[in-house]
Amino acid sequence: MKRIIQLRPLWVTLALVIILAGCQSPPAADVHSEHEHAATRTVYTCPMHPEIVEDAPGACPICGMDLAPKEIADEAATPAPEGKTLYTCSMHPNVISDKPGTCPICGMELVPVKAPAPSTGGEGKPAVTIDPTVQQNMGVRLAPVARGEVFRHVRTIGEVEVAENELSVINLRFSGWVERIWVDETGQYVKKGQKLLQIYSPEVVNAQEELVLAAKTWGEQHETTRAARRKLELWDVPAWHIDQVLKTGNAQMKLTIIAPRSGYVLLKNVVQGARVMAGEDLYRIGNLGVIWVKAEVYEFDAPWIAVGAPATMELSYQQGRTLSGTVNYIYPTLNDRSRTLSIRLEFANPGLTLRPGMFATVHIAAQKKSDVLTVPSEAVMASGERRFVFVNTAPGRFEPRDVVAGLVGDNRATEIVDGLREGETIVVSGQFLLDSESQLQEATQKLMAARAHNH
Repeated sequence: MKRIIQLRPLWVTLALVIILAGCQSPPAADVHSEHEHAATRTVYTCPMHPEIVEDAPGACPICGMDLAPKEIADEAATPAPEGKTLYTCSMHPNVISDKPGTCPICGMELVPVKAPAPSTGGEGKPAVTIDPTVQQNMGVRLAPVARGEVFRHVRTIGEVEVAENELSVINLRFSGWVERIWVDETGQYVKKGQKLLQIYSPEVVNAQEELVLAAKTWGEQHETTRAARRKLELWDVPAWHIDQVLKTGNAQMKLTIIAPRSGYVLLKNVVQGARVMAGEDLYRIGNLGVIWVKAEVYEFDAPWIAVGAPATMELSYQQGRTLSGTVNYIYPTLNDRSRTLSIRLEFANPGLTLRPGMFATVHIAAQKKSDVLTVPSEAVMASGERRFVFVNTAPGRFEPRDVVAGLVGDNRATEIVDGLREGETIVVSGQFLLDSESQLQEATQKLMAARAHNH
């Protein structure tokens, strides 16, 4: 214990000597020499969060500690050394040192590199230069910029309906009783002029007797006779029936109703012996040889669809078989709930392939442009509001370039409005790796340039 106590003054003396030696100022010549080589400026940074750098003193916005002053090279006053050798890790390019050594992350030897001069593409992003072997391993494929055709289709779901202009409704303008029915089944096919039913109407019988009496008294051309005939015509009594009454001079007790068009009976609302009232629908007959398809398209597709545009339709139970038609009508108003626009298409229906009520997939040719500058759609990359492609400007050198894209077609082609010229070569596969390399090179250049300024 005594020996240790005796040594204490010696240790205290040595500590004081070391502290005093560390506090000595460097020679004035050295300080002057340093200022001759580089201009500095004072910034304030957080000891715990060195990424916080401010131009004025204050507190760290993360931990609240007071910012400490730090002298750094003034980039505005000190130009970056041209051709200065720095050292970086080939696996971790963010590791940059001004002296050789090993990577603190993976332990690999640092390789020397020159402080890079910015190498940029046409839009300010770094161009990428890669070895042909690496290019092959990356799967980089090239294609020329050429003129061609771009077209686009709108795909939607439609419902088959009876064409309204191919539909007829049979009703009476007078009352009566059904005496006989020839067409008594829904779905039955009828031809134009075919007998549907026979009816007895006291009103029609009285009107016929008035016509016969007027014709016998004043003749068929007299005003009274013509008025009696006109009354029957307004009741939609066929002209041949009226002529038969005048020819025989006798009123016909029963009136035959015939089909006004050929088609299928879609509605039958009458039975034999029943009394029918004026205005009551008895039959509905539709021609299904031509049908309509009603579909909805989204608001952003609506401006590109026009009447007369060609369309194709595919049924779910007949996949692979398509029918051709056209856009027949575009409804004038938009559905404010679904934000869709109703359109109507017309298709021929041979063999009754399409039946009312069916659903079908419809493809409408919305746009088509010919003789425009096109590139494969997969070549165009999107980055926020920008669209760009990689242009092969020299062997192994790829330059990112902004483009203005037009119509994006269904044929995997995209129209280029501006940014490219016909005959240039672009990248269509592997451009994501090129983009990553371009961004990495850009970040490395900025980091190495900053290190070169500071060293």
